Amino acid sequence: MESICQSVDEMVSCDEERNIKCLLDRVRNGELTEDRNIAMLEIQEVVSKSSAGQKNFGAVGFQVILNILKESDNVYMVTDALLTLLDTLTPINHEKGSADEVQPHVMNSDLLFQEENSISLLLGLSSHEDFYVRYYTLKVLKALLTNSPQKLTVAMLDIFRIQQLMNMCADCHELIQYEALWLLFSLNREAEVSQAEEIQKILVSQGAFEMIFSIIKEGGSEGEAVQVCLELLNILLRNSASDQALLTTIPGFDQLLSVLNIRGTTYKFSQAKTINLLSVLDIINLLIKGGPEIDPERDSEKVANKTVLVQKKVLDHLLMLGVESKCAPIQVRCRALQCIGDLIADHPKNLEELTNKRLGEEPALNSVLRILSHPSSEQESMAVDYLFKNCQRNPGGETMLASTLILEPHSMIHAPSEKQINMSFGSVLLHGLTTGENEGDLEVMSQVLYAF
Repeated sequence: MESICQSVDEMVSCDEERNIKCLLDRVRNGELTEDRNIAMLEIQEVVSKSSAGQKNFGAVGFQVILNILKESDNVYMVTDALLTLLDTLTPINHEKGSADEVQPHVMNSDLLFQEENSISLLLGLSSHEDFYVRYYTLKVLKALLTNSPQKLTVAMLDIFRIQQLMNMCADCHELIQYEALWLLFSLNREAEVSQAEEIQKILVSQGAFEMIFSIIKEGGSEGEAVQVCLELLNILLRNSASDQALLTTIPGFDQLLSVLNIRGTTYKFSQAKTINLLSVLDIINLLIKGGPEIDPERDSEKVANKTVLVQKKVLDHLLMLGVESKCAPIQVRCRALQCIGDLIADHPKNLEELTNKRLGEEPALNSVLRILSHPSSEQESMAVDYLFKNCQRNPGGETMLASTLILEPHSMIHAPSEKQINMSFGSVLLHGLTTGENEGDLEVMSQVLYAF
């Protein structure tokens, strides 16, 4: 019985193979354009529904499809050819093979890489005038990356090919821009360390930072393309001190920091906005930490990056997010406070800059300390504590504290919060120590006093 079933399967497979070959012959040699289009659509139907059809197509069909992409001036035929490629590289979810069996869509990816100039041919379509041609080209490349990440990474280790992909990131259609950016990001994420470094060098040399800043300028602070840009930027900076140093010198760097600027606007913190804010704060954190730990110049690079960031008025944005904006999500407020703590750590000039900052009518440090009186969460209390611990060895802060340690009259201590705004930093601290009811808050207030 088993042998009969096997024979039936083999007959079906042979029939499908003959059918695929017949259809390919019609696509290649058909005299009527309509007949060639119909044959291509029939091939699509077979390979989209059957793993056997995918396997049979992979054995004989790629050269025919690639010739269409190279020679045809019929946009519909080129689009259908790309869709056919995409279907041959996409798994058939309803069919399950054995665990150790190589799936046809993966096998087809490997076969396509073996075709001479196949990747160059696909990337050559990146400048095609038709939207769908460009879009499905990206989809095919994305499928190849999913199925054979290392092979596509190796194929992309070329300045011209990377530049072609970067050109698509500047496409006027947001969907194509997003897909191209995601492909660039995924290439870096999937590559081995040495390959990723090579790709990143090419990207930076070909103007990746300028491209990213331009997209952020156009997309504002919430678009999906902006989100991928920030993730790509994070990868480019993570292990490269030279890229970090270059980033801060590019005029568009201010555009990146503008994502943090919510002053003067009635703001709604959407999920996309929150993600992008956290991404920019992560990038600032990378710059604060400097290059890799093995870099002998790391300490000097950290100081230089911190100096540039404060010169670029980052403290104003961070204070707005961490202290002034009561509607900002808690993770944004805490991350902003932690960034302030990192910016002032071991940097006297930045400490002095923070000491001199005012939020409305009171010193910024008063406003930060006041959070400890009524923290919204333990996470926020810890973030403020971290900031003040980094105020140690701050002569300006010590002087301010010493000159303001005055216990206010009973009437001021129990006045409404809007009246307490005139209390000095030292008075706010003493107020917290003498009236605090929460043991944890008292401990943090004591630690703040010790920090100075």
